[in-house]
Amino acid sequence: MADPASSKTLDVLAECQEVAADSARLACFDAAARQIASARKSGSLLALDRATVVASKQQRFGLADAAKNPLGGGEADQLTRVTEVKTTITGVTPSTYARFLIQLANNTVWETIEPLTLPPRPGTAVIIKQSGFGGFKASIAGERPVLVKRRR
Repeated sequence: MADPASSKTLDVLAECQEVAADSARLACFDAAARQIASARKSGSLLALDRATVVASKQQRFGLADAAKNPLGGGEADQLTRVTEVKTTITGVTPSTYARFLIQLANNTVWETIEPLTLPPRPGTAVIIKQSGFGGFKASIAGERPVLVKRRR
């Protein structure tokens, strides 16, 4: 039985496997392929690969609307959920009160919320994880985790 949330267009393809005669099965697959190509061309069928979805979620990680479920909040969203980003620091700019703006290799900018005694160094590994109450913590190369917020 097909998943009720699945695309009926793709279900036709799966049904072709049940056709016994070779020529009829080939005709079924050809018709299904034309239907899928037509649906993609018209925009009524969207096909996304998991790697593209995860990369997009990683790029939006930490932004205010990043928690929205682009895939409807079902199993697909759970399977592509991003709760941390591992990258390196590419630049550091002093902010206010011993805080810093940290540019990362993934083209995002984060600001430390907690003051730091020394500025982080470019080239240093960083892991940013979700913390309690919707916040984020950055672990910078073995230092204690510090609260951060995404700037852009």
